[in-house]
Amino acid sequence: MKIIICGAGEVGFSLAKYLASEDMQVTVIDDNINRLKKITNAIDVRSIIGRSYNPKILLEAGAENADLLISVSENDESNILSCQISKILFNLPNTIARIREKELLEAKWISLFSNDGLKVDNIISPENEVANMLARLVAVSGAHDLISFAEDKVRLIGLKLDEDCPVLDTPLSQLTELFPDLNTTIVLMMRDNKVFIPNKMEQLQAHDDIYMIADSKNTKRTLSVFGKKLIDSRKIIIIGAGIVAINIAKILEINEPEASVTIIENDKNQAEQAAMQLEKANVLLGDAVEKEIMSEAQISEADIVFSVTNSDEINTLVSILSKKAGAKNCYALLNDDKYLPVIPYLDIDGIISPRELTVSRVLKYIRKAIVSDVHEIKDGSAEIIEFQIKEGSSLAGTEISKSKLPDNTFIGAIVRENRVLSPNGKTVIELGDKIIMCLLHDAIQKVEDFLLEDNQLI
Repeated sequence: MKIIICGAGEVGFSLAKYLASEDMQVTVIDDNINRLKKITNAIDVRSIIGRSYNPKILLEAGAENADLLISVSENDESNILSCQISKILFNLPNTIARIREKELLEAKWISLFSNDGLKVDNIISPENEVANMLARLVAVSGAHDLISFAEDKVRLIGLKLDEDCPVLDTPLSQLTELFPDLNTTIVLMMRDNKVFIPNKMEQLQAHDDIYMIADSKNTKRTLSVFGKKLIDSRKIIIIGAGIVAINIAKILEINEPEASVTIIENDKNQAEQAAMQLEKANVLLGDAVEKEIMSEAQISEADIVFSVTNSDEINTLVSILSKKAGAKNCYALLNDDKYLPVIPYLDIDGIISPRELTVSRVLKYIRKAIVSDVHEIKDGSAEIIEFQIKEGSSLAGTEISKSKLPDNTFIGAIVRENRVLSPNGKTVIELGDKIIMCLLHDAIQKVEDFLLEDNQLI
């Protein structure tokens, strides 16, 4: 697949890195030579300096023969125009634009982004993706990832095991015996920076980072089994008053009307704008790392602290200080990956990556012909995908253990006639089943090839 990425910022860099790792032909356009140098020094991609809506630049980038254009600059107008021109002049089959303006993302205006409107096939909003993720975590505190599959019948839950987790040293096979109706399967683990699919004899250890595929109805019970205390009354503090912070607060005003929400912002203009946009949230002007502000905001009593400023350093530091002060759950927004190696050693409950969420959203559009949903985890080390068994599929009527699915894959759940099943090797796959599967990065292309071939039988 030939892909053009417009914009070489953090989002564009991450997309280029991930797509290039899948042997796709990637060309990156940006008018900043330093950003392009950063990408080409790290990734084997082609780069072109210039404005991405310039027809000459698009032609040089290969728009005539490209399969997909993704425009993810910081400027909405530039992203829309790049998509429009590539569709009108080069008949590019698929375009994706990053949109930051919240009003444009409202349902009543969404028809603007169509081939009959602004000629944008799909839109993505990293800010919206982050806000929605954090809002979901409020509902079930204790997890660092919570992603829905199969119309929210199934959830991917990511959490880190504490030293007082009640099921440490327990083989995974025994978990099923201890909790037979939990309908939850651990499909991925990270230990000592190694990401792997566990076997049934693997024992859980303190500080393991695990991902489970669970029946959504059992989400809270699942968290409880692994020692995560659920919060009833919620005091939420948000550090920063940018787009992400405002989006979170607005969602919480609707979804968590009883929650107490406080925003801390050190820029007077941004703080005033936040106060005008929000109905219930309390906005404090000050630096979140100062003891006086932490005391005024009562961070020590916070149930959840979200650090979502534009600075990874501040987000990391505030999360550490908040946790030390007594806050129950602290989450940091990280745009870059330079701190990732040390994060497992810090007392932070979760890291939210706009890059990872954006890559996952783009992958949905790239693979929509064969999968209905996909989510990238652990910086591309693995993916969770959802696909349906259709008539003529070679998997229909086959036991999982006897299927020809590639290695390094794990079927974590099957949704059958609105029932969620936790399968084992003897489970027979049936027509119409929705499969939620975990696969390591080296199996992604093999699974994609398998599903494409399988679909050709249909």
